[in-house]
Amino acid sequence: MSNSNDNDDSDPHDPPRDTTSGRGQGQGAWLEIQLKQTLNDWGYAAARREPIVALTADVVACRRDGHNEPSDYLVAECKDWQSRSIDESVIIRLCLLAFLGRAMPVLCHTSRLTDRAWRLAQAFDVRLLTLEDLDRDKLPPLTRKRPPKAADIHRDSIFPESLREKPPFILHRLPYDSPDIDIEAPVFSASKQGPCYVPDRTGHEKYTYTDFSRYLRRELRKRDTQVDE
Repeated sequence: MSNSNDNDDSDPHDPPRDTTSGRGQGQGAWLEIQLKQTLNDWGYAAARREPIVALTADVVACRRDGHNEPSDYLVAECKDWQSRSIDESVIIRLCLLAFLGRAMPVLCHTSRLTDRAWRLAQAFDVRLLTLEDLDRDKLPPLTRKRPPKAADIHRDSIFPESLREKPPFILHRLPYDSPDIDIEAPVFSASKQGPCYVPDRTGHEKYTYTDFSRYLRRELRKRDTQVDE
């Protein structure tokens, strides 16, 4: 990930808003560009500000050498708000875009999430990327026990399925009813599994276990108690 500010005193992950192009009030271009460039480095073909039906996605991406997994296609929203938290409407809109594009939802953010937004992001398998994540060498995997990264420090790691209700029985799609069904929509099963954004669930249940909650709470508490210079 490249930065447009070379001031040695600035945080390389979070350059000053007042001197960084695209980070001013009401602007979001800087973070979109960072994500697009990173996705290119991760082996995706990515584009910004693409329409999906009647809405616009900040970033869309397709893996160049497909792995036949849901993460081959991504729809991302970028939120670089300075004084406003990300609420549930952002997650709902992102998931709608993902459903429409049959892609995995990604939220790249520098802003805090409200409790409701964070819980919805876990329930719908939204991949939450911070600026530090953009320095990785590939797209971070979904985690089986989610740490509350960039969230309020009181939250503990949780299993995402604990946040999901079973879909109404009347909406269940049963394989023996329609064995050849190909649904152009998220696929839910009768169990408390997450949504699948493509008809083939292959790869969707591959979670990585992690338990960084104590470390992250400590780091977030340290950041929150630092005195601004």
